[in-house]
Amino acid sequence: MDFTTITDDFHDATNLSIFMFNEQNKAIHTAKMAVAPGLPIGLETKLLQNINTEIAISIFSRIGAIASFKLSKTKFIVWAPSNAIAGNGKYDDKIPLIDFNTFKAQLNLFYIALDQTAPAFSTNQVDLTDYDIIDRPNQQLESFNEHKPSHNGYLAEQRMLLGVEHGNLNEFNANYVIFMNQGNFGILAPDDLRSKKNITVAATTLFTRAAIRGGMFAEDAYNLSDECIKKTEAKRNITNIYEYTRTIGERFVKNVSQIKRQNIPSIIYRAQEYIYDNLATVKNVDEIAQSVGCSKSYLMHLFKDTTGISVIEFLIAQKMLSAKQLLLFTQLPISEIATLVGYNNQSQLSRTFKKMTGLSPLNFRKNQHI
Repeated sequence: MDFTTITDDFHDATNLSIFMFNEQNKAIHTAKMAVAPGLPIGLETKLLQNINTEIAISIFSRIGAIASFKLSKTKFIVWAPSNAIAGNGKYDDKIPLIDFNTFKAQLNLFYIALDQTAPAFSTNQVDLTDYDIIDRPNQQLESFNEHKPSHNGYLAEQRMLLGVEHGNLNEFNANYVIFMNQGNFGILAPDDLRSKKNITVAATTLFTRAAIRGGMFAEDAYNLSDECIKKTEAKRNITNIYEYTRTIGERFVKNVSQIKRQNIPSIIYRAQEYIYDNLATVKNVDEIAQSVGCSKSYLMHLFKDTTGISVIEFLIAQKMLSAKQLLLFTQLPISEIATLVGYNNQSQLSRTFKKMTGLSPLNFRKNQHI
């Protein structure tokens, strides 16, 4: 069993965030919950500069417990994050925070699993300042009646649901974290557990509708929805509402993915996934064909035969959908939106957008009255 397998197994058992690096400080593997934050750059750099064979543990009130050590040619950073993450909603359930003794005991077991020997713990803590480690300041919880969704939150919600509709787990998880950070789950009841159950019901309803749009049979989608809601109602405690609802969404994503894989050739499905994942950077059909391991001419023929539209038409349609969302739910200038959806300039986006919708991007935004 290699370090990566042990790391993944240990993460699954503890929910600790574990980051692995080689001797050149290049990241080689990460095991963490989708909702857990990534390492702040300043923190990562500082820890890697001071790492050695002893396990060094540091505790910070704003980010949680951090440990680092080197074993063989691999460097490890282990993080038990606190709930100090900015946003508009209720964040005390994002990441479970553990006490020092539990963290140290878990590190001891992790090291033994990796090396079959007991670790040595350093008595020194890494000297870090808030500037080194904090990306964003903490934000106090809002009261039950104060929560207000934002336009950015609606955009994140739509993109998250597209991940379900596409059956694309990477797209779903990336946008779920953004949606969560906007705080649009809110607080749906004065009682904590009831609020969490209401959040789960609301999220499951959104996932169900998106899955049906993605091709999941309505009966199957509603049966899965009923199962998730019944299990939720039976719970006496929900420790982490963010991860709990994400795993429900993941079940719908995987169902849609399975159906799409059954209904279209693998090459076409993978080409679509590549476009979803690289919408802002994909340049041409050659690049897409290379990503799925076939010739450009074969991909173009098979794509048109399977979907009824060309690869380029599909790519443009996805760019236009993304542009519409940005126009509706943000106040970003059109030049910036053009860059975000992969156009070289505003004029290029405007020409394509008007050809597809009959409106310029500016008029489209004005007509929506958002």
